Amino acid sequence: MGMRLPDGPTGWPRVREALAAYIGGRAEDIAITASTSIGLGVVYNGVRARPGQEFLLTAYDHRAQRVAADLAAEKHGARVRTCSWFADPATATAEGIAAAVGNAIRPHTRVVGITWVQSSTGLRMPVRAVADVVRRANEGRRPTDRCLLVVDAVHGLAAVDEDAARLGADVVVAGTHKWLFGPRGTGLVWVRPEILDQLHPTFVSFIAGGGAAPLSPGGFLAFEHAFALPVAVGIHQELGRARVAGRITELATRAKQGLARIRGVTVHTPLSHELSAGITCFSVAGRTNHQVIDHAATRRVRLSALSTSTYTRLGTAVINTPAEIDTAISSVAEFAR
Repeated sequence: MGMRLPDGPTGWPRVREALAAYIGGRAEDIAITASTSIGLGVVYNGVRARPGQEFLLTAYDHRAQRVAADLAAEKHGARVRTCSWFADPATATAEGIAAAVGNAIRPHTRVVGITWVQSSTGLRMPVRAVADVVRRANEGRRPTDRCLLVVDAVHGLAAVDEDAARLGADVVVAGTHKWLFGPRGTGLVWVRPEILDQLHPTFVSFIAGGGAAPLSPGGFLAFEHAFALPVAVGIHQELGRARVAGRITELATRAKQGLARIRGVTVHTPLSHELSAGITCFSVAGRTNHQVIDHAATRRVRLSALSTSTYTRLGTAVINTPAEIDTAISSVAEFAR
C-alpha cells in the first residue's frame, strides 16, 4: 500500500500533529524520543521525587522500565518496590488487577509504572481501571505527593483500538517502530498537561516550543526516520484502527486456541481479548523456550523470548495471515510430540 503526504512543510510539527491525531491528544503534549527505553529514561529521570518516596512496579514490566526506575530512585534517594498484580496471568481479571494496585499504593508512592501489554506475558493491563484507582489514591494529595501513573504502551499502541491519551494515565511512553510500523529509532512520550511541571527535562531539546517539547532529547539523529512517521500513521488511519485491532485479535485468538489444543503446551496469555492483544506467550513441557524457538526457525517461523522469561512468544500482527499462524502452531505441535 502506498501512502503520500499532502504537500506542505515537513518536520517536527507535522510529526507531533500526526501522532496526536492518532492517540487522541494534543501535539503540544507530545515529546519525541528515539525509543520506548529512552522515553522511560526521560520520564523516570525527570520525575520530581524526593527521598522516602517510591516507584511501584512489577517483575512483569520490561527491564527498560525497571532499570529506568532503579536509576532514578538511586539519584533521588527514593526506592523501587516490586509488587504483583495477579497470581497467574492466564486467570487474571481486570477487577483483581485494579484492586491489587489499589492495595499496594502508599502515601509515599510517587509513581505507579505499568505496561499496557506486557511483552513477558501478553496480558493487557486494564489501564482505565488502574487509572481510577490511582485517581482515588490522589484525593487530597499535594502535587509533589501525587502518585503518577506511567504507562509503557509500546505493545498497545496500534495493536489496541484505544486512544492512548485518553486512558486516564499521566504519562504514556511508546516506541513507534513496532505495531505502528514506523521507522526504527522513533518514539513518543505523551504527558497530561496538568502534571507537566512534575517532570524535569533531561537533555537539551532541538524541538522548539513549550508543552512537552523540552522533554524531547536533542542530538543528531536520523531525522528522516522521525519525519516519515506521519506516513505510518496515515497508513493505519487509512486501514482503520478498529479493523487493525480486530484483525490482530482474530489472529491472536487463533494462535491461543490452536496452541491450547496441543498436549504439553500451556498458554499463559489470557484468552479474553479485553486482557490481551497481539502477543501470545506459552511454554512447552520439558522444553526450553530457546529449543522451541530454534525448532520453529527450521520451519521458517520466527518466535521470540525475553531473556528474563521462560515463556516463548508468538506475535500476530496485522501483516500476518491465518495460514502463517497455522504454520507456527504446527511447528510447536511437531516439536511438542
